[in-house]
Amino acid sequence: MRKLLVLLAILTLATSASADWRRANLFGADVRALIIDPSNPDTLYLGTSGGEVYVSTDGAKSWQNPRGGVPFPGYVVDSLVIDRAGRLWAACWGLWGGGAVAVSSDGGKTWDRRDTGLEDFSVRAIAVDPHDADFVIAGGLTGVYRSTDAGETWEKLSDQSNVESLAIDPRTRDRMYVGTWRQGWRTDDGGKTWKLINDGMVLDTDMFSITMDSENPDNMWVATCGWVYNSKNAGNNWTRYRDGFNNRRIHDVEIDPCDRDALYAGSVAGLYRSNDGGKTWYVISDEGLVVNTIALHPQRPNRIILGVEGDGVYVSEDNAKSFTRSCDGLRNLTVTSIATDPGEARHVYAAVVFGGVSSGIYQSDDAGASWKKISTTRLPESLSLAVTDDPEVKFVLGTEKGFFWSADGRQWTEGAPSNAPIRVDKVLRFNQLRFFAATSEGVFTSRDSGRNWYRLAGSDNRTADIAIGSLGMRQALFALTSSGLMVYDGESWSAIQDAPAKGRTLAIREVHDSQSVFIAGMQGVKAGRVDVFRHWYEADAPDAQHAAVFGGDQRVFLSSRQQKEVLVSDAAGDWLSVPVPSRTAELTSIALDPFDRNRFYAGTLREGIFIHEGPAQKYDAKKSEVTTAGGGGGSSQ
Repeated sequence: MRKLLVLLAILTLATSASADWRRANLFGADVRALIIDPSNPDTLYLGTSGGEVYVSTDGAKSWQNPRGGVPFPGYVVDSLVIDRAGRLWAACWGLWGGGAVAVSSDGGKTWDRRDTGLEDFSVRAIAVDPHDADFVIAGGLTGVYRSTDAGETWEKLSDQSNVESLAIDPRTRDRMYVGTWRQGWRTDDGGKTWKLINDGMVLDTDMFSITMDSENPDNMWVATCGWVYNSKNAGNNWTRYRDGFNNRRIHDVEIDPCDRDALYAGSVAGLYRSNDGGKTWYVISDEGLVVNTIALHPQRPNRIILGVEGDGVYVSEDNAKSFTRSCDGLRNLTVTSIATDPGEARHVYAAVVFGGVSSGIYQSDDAGASWKKISTTRLPESLSLAVTDDPEVKFVLGTEKGFFWSADGRQWTEGAPSNAPIRVDKVLRFNQLRFFAATSEGVFTSRDSGRNWYRLAGSDNRTADIAIGSLGMRQALFALTSSGLMVYDGESWSAIQDAPAKGRTLAIREVHDSQSVFIAGMQGVKAGRVDVFRHWYEADAPDAQHAAVFGGDQRVFLSSRQQKEVLVSDAAGDWLSVPVPSRTAELTSIALDPFDRNRFYAGTLREGIFIHEGPAQKYDAKKSEVTTAGGGGGSSQ
């Protein structure tokens, strides 16, 4: 796992950004569900892996979060359905277990949980009877459940495990379909008995989605891990089609509502179309797109809308001749690293990951108000970015597959060693030529501005974080490793005696010639002083569980789930406080603006970038303790 400042609130009530925070206009989303309102072809709903639900009222040109926050923090919104009463249903599964079923009667502004008794059920699919809005079925890892009172109560309908998809026959709800990790099932008597429908399928067929022909529900298509299957007789027999596909994993298949012979299939490598009833297929989009879902509407015959994993929404208005990325308003982005330009005011850079073809390095010239992607080289997942004032090597990047450097941020060159790429979690500049890096193979260093790297002698333990400090009168490098806290004095490595054994992040603060070392992780934050004999002496630290620390320009930033605050050290060694940008934000990186001491940038997991502007308030530990003690759960209203 990448180092994250864990700030995830376990409250279900989420708030918008504090008055001192503003959202950066860097847009994108990891789309897991996308549907069109049957009553309005220009209204769409979208669910993300970050627990968010967005709405568009202009045909996917722009998006809004109707709630103004995250309705399902800690959950993946995997399925959305609109019932005949116009209510919006969401099915979610938890990142740490469990699931959620909820309904909204106001387009996602407020939500009512309808999962009493299903709290431990990891929900992967939901379906509603098109003729009865109170008849709902939900499927997940441990079976299928049915409700006949709009989710107020549930009863177990079947024991199929690892359910991925569901469908209700529009002619009679006695006939239902269940798609699992291994083939599918059908009931014709309302769930009393079930029949395995696998004739023509291979054993490990994972049925990601089930699509019925609206004119003939017995004509069915399923998207699977092994291309697509079609049945003309309600699943009794299946025919597999794969001619023309360049890959086999298909997430969604849809019938063109205006051309019955045309079909679309969303795959892990682009969108495919068939013009002959599925016999042959050809790719019609960028193969870098991982298409999770396809939205079509008969009143918009030339419009095709794609929900893409990590990359947001793509729209075609010309029957798939061309696609345009349409993510304005979507803020479900993961930013692993933020770095400011030491020589240019208001210039800031961000590393975006899990964005498919939109992953890479982004630049803002106006303090985060607008952004543009500058990297043109296809980069591995970027984890740590350093920006310098060196015109020849201005950018140094640590990735999941080694080191990269660039003069302009556009074209990137892989740094040596390149024959055995390693995971680089942190790059740190020491001076004009010297860099250090925390990697999966120990601490590495570069003596030529980041072009070439080698491992420091004696460092072969996995290293999570590094920081520059001092040991006596000499500068030293501290490293948080799998063997504990280590220090390098320029000649050799030594273990710090009695230092905390575990942690994820490391930062150092110096005040009046006194140095404090901070180590933070799931067990909280620890502070200490290290003497020349490499011994740790514990010092006072804020009481913050599930914490992480970041260092930058003689400041330390600290936050945690418990605090609901970001603490900032001042020049006198005291702690100042600013509220968290949102109750659900998980910060991954913080960068101080070198031209404005009251501005800093925060990258997050799945919530994009926040910018704080304004002075911090003095930290009141007692007030924080009272706030924490009074915190608790809430409704999803």
